[in-house]
Amino acid sequence: MLEGDVQKSWLLIAIYIEEGHSSTDVYTFLTEAMYEIGKRWQENKISVSDEHLATAACDYVLTRFQLSQRQLLQRNRALLFCIEGEEHYLGIKMIAGLMREHGWEVKNLGANLPLPFALKSIEKWDPDVVCLSVSQVHLLPDLQKYIAEIENMPQSPLVLVGSRLLNTHDLSASGSSKTIFINHIQAFKDWLLINNKESSTQDKMLAMGEEI
Repeated sequence: MLEGDVQKSWLLIAIYIEEGHSSTDVYTFLTEAMYEIGKRWQENKISVSDEHLATAACDYVLTRFQLSQRQLLQRNRALLFCIEGEEHYLGIKMIAGLMREHGWEVKNLGANLPLPFALKSIEKWDPDVVCLSVSQVHLLPDLQKYIAEIENMPQSPLVLVGSRLLNTHDLSASGSSKTIFINHIQAFKDWLLINNKESSTQDKMLAMGEEI
């Protein structure tokens, strides 16, 4: 990906998939690759342009992979975005793909979304879940504002925060007892499976009630 060779990058992922790896494995593989690229940039081993080139290649691979995935019938709604000041959007794009794969209707608003626009989108679309992404420590005070405002809305969506900062920081003070914090794509998939199972059970109970 550092070479910006999208075809070679896709071929690598295609082989990985052929070996029997799941979508979660693919997202984990790409996440770790981008973490390594970010680390090299911080250590001045690569330039900003190198990092941007790798991001573009990863974005291409993600898009192509997600278009190839079978999607289930949509049951729940999710709104995803990075808070204002957060430009790293690949993680939220992976989450969006995984949710669509598991039957969610998803709107991904991308990077750097100011709070007023986020609130307006939630009010208009009324999602069941709002997923926030943040990867920079100096944005944590803003994260707290986002969570408080969203959880106090009349729509009362569930707020889920994805962040690699959870590996080194306790973010619980940024949210409430209702907020869900997730630091890894596998943990998010586990949450999805549990949520989908609960939704299926509720659907069956409603159907039984209608029959009675």
